Amino acid sequence: MRKLIKNYWMLIVPALSSLGILAVYLWEFGTVLGPADGYEKAYSAFGQFGDYFGGVLNPLLAFFNIALIVYYQKSSIAKSADKDIVFRMLDLQSKIVSSFEVRTKHKRKSDGDTQPEHQAKVEPSESEEIEEVNSGLRAFWVFEKEVKTRYQRQKIEISATTQERLAKLHETYSLYYHGFFRKQYLGHYFRNLYHIFKTIDESEAFSREEKYKYAKIVRAQMSHLELKLLYLNCCLDDGIEFKKYVARYEILEWIKDKDFGNYDKNFRKSGVISADINSWEAYPK
Repeated sequence: MRKLIKNYWMLIVPALSSLGILAVYLWEFGTVLGPADGYEKAYSAFGQFGDYFGGVLNPLLAFFNIALIVYYQKSSIAKSADKDIVFRMLDLQSKIVSSFEVRTKHKRKSDGDTQPEHQAKVEPSESEEIEEVNSGLRAFWVFEKEVKTRYQRQKIEISATTQERLAKLHETYSLYYHGFFRKQYLGHYFRNLYHIFKTIDESEAFSREEKYKYAKIVRAQMSHLELKLLYLNCCLDDGIEFKKYVARYEILEWIKDKDFGNYDKNFRKSGVISADINSWEAYPK
């Protein structure tokens, strides 16, 4: 009902006003269309009042209509401008990802099947290392693999609780982010992503429903790996401010504990990651 009134109030108000005037007329004169016996003076006075009221009301209605046109044009321009900013920032986000070029090195595997039988197999040496360039979204596979490898190298007691393991994962990502030259990629990526959601949230032109709609559009552009790294990034001191937007717009709605089972099997059914995400403070909805 509230949504119906909000969408059609410009039609509802004039309709109710017309019905109110008609009700007053019917109350005073009934269904009589002309002056009835004993009502000639009252009918005449009512007509004079109508002329006066119409003369005053028409200019006011004209001014009101002009004001409404100006208001809605201004609102439409502001909404269009904010929408354009959001999509330009989203396009920039895509370009940031496309610009990623993460270089990794690994030893070339010796292929014994291709060597002649009379030759001894040559084991790979340091001189046989090859460099691979991982561009765009492929870089996120490298990021996750590197974080996972560093976490699994940590000395974690078998008796450690899942909370302690999660704290160790957060610590591992923090060391990786700040100390392995990945901040140049991930810092730029998450700063721009943060400002996209901030722009949506602080827009005075967007309604609450529109803010949620555009936030979902942005989230839809993110891969599952990006969402996993977003969770870890929000656990940094640099990412604390991002938590409120993640919580309000449910950006990590599809991230579950089992998604981090490849880091540590103890996370799969622990509930600690979901509980951590749900504990983040959200703005009032």
